[in-house]
Amino acid sequence: GGLSHSADMKNLVVFHRAENDWSKKQWFDSNNVVLHKSAFLNEDVIVFVDPVTGNVTRALGKGHFIMPHGVFVDHHDNIWVTDVALHQVMKFEPNATNPSLVLGTRLEPGEDTAHFCKPSSVVVDAGGYVYVGDGYCNSRVLKFTREGEFVGEFGTAGREAGVAGVMGLVHDLTINHADRVIYIADREAGQIHTMTLLGEFTAVHSVPGSVYGLDYIPEQQLIAAVNISSEDEPAKIMLVNPNTGAIVATYPSEPASLKMPHALTYLRKIGIFLGEIASPFPVWKFSEIISETKRTDQPAFFNVLTSNIPMSFLIVIAVLAVIPVVYMSVVVSMRCREKKEGESFDRNGFQKLLRDYDSSDEEEDLVFKNSKVYR
Repeated sequence: GGLSHSADMKNLVVFHRAENDWSKKQWFDSNNVVLHKSAFLNEDVIVFVDPVTGNVTRALGKGHFIMPHGVFVDHHDNIWVTDVALHQVMKFEPNATNPSLVLGTRLEPGEDTAHFCKPSSVVVDAGGYVYVGDGYCNSRVLKFTREGEFVGEFGTAGREAGVAGVMGLVHDLTINHADRVIYIADREAGQIHTMTLLGEFTAVHSVPGSVYGLDYIPEQQLIAAVNISSEDEPAKIMLVNPNTGAIVATYPSEPASLKMPHALTYLRKIGIFLGEIASPFPVWKFSEIISETKRTDQPAFFNVLTSNIPMSFLIVIAVLAVIPVVYMSVVVSMRCREKKEGESFDRNGFQKLLRDYDSSDEEEDLVFKNSKVYR
């Protein structure tokens, strides 16, 4: 299934498959039509969890789904989910137990604007436009208005590596609201595509292994991506620079502890949560990222003024020219002041004050603290 969080980041949102294990039996025919049309999950599979204690605070969704996949909570706490068996996207308004909007045609896969084929993911921008990753069959992203009206279709199916917008299995989406772009996980190709909200593909970056889940970390301006274990590549979380594709760091330190990661989400000041689709289906919690960058204790403008020696010298000359009789007292006063200032400030230079939203010119040392598992 999928992971997201409430708009205020006080709840982790888990969208799970309960007893419907995709790997245990054949679920689809050769035309991607689900074989078990009556296998609706008889339990609440959209679960709100306290990210600190792991306690369930709310649950819904009973009887609505067969094979849950992606989940996203928008700015208004509307819950958006995808079901690959139903080939649909649903919207649940806050405190509702039934969907208020359904995109796609129930149980019918297709490739036109009224059909999806195993839609994997969904995100919503600040203006209310909906973007659907479609997905396992169609290798495209579709855009709709908040009312469900079709706007556009983006992406081309293909296996050509390194070409932005040429995608295979579109497995996950995440949105960078500040830069107005969407990052797309091209799973089997191990690529992350960048697409503007207008549907223009501007970049593509390769990462090791098959990339399954993505989330954007605004505070660090990095993409958190997770791959799955293979013979050549153990599963791990990668922090990726979206501009260069450089992998800044990887976690955890013992990759063997992760088996089949499927989705992740980031909660500000809490950490990254990672969901697996291998028994016992744990959700891992990796504590907050720490940026070990030196910062000055004094504001930048104060540092600059107190180290402005030429200005002090000019003031001294002006005083001596106007009041010669107090020459000695002024000299003594200025020397004492310089000595006092020298004890507090280094005149060899001052480091720029970094605000919370500034980026350092130096490479930052990014680390995770402790991890915890919820089952």
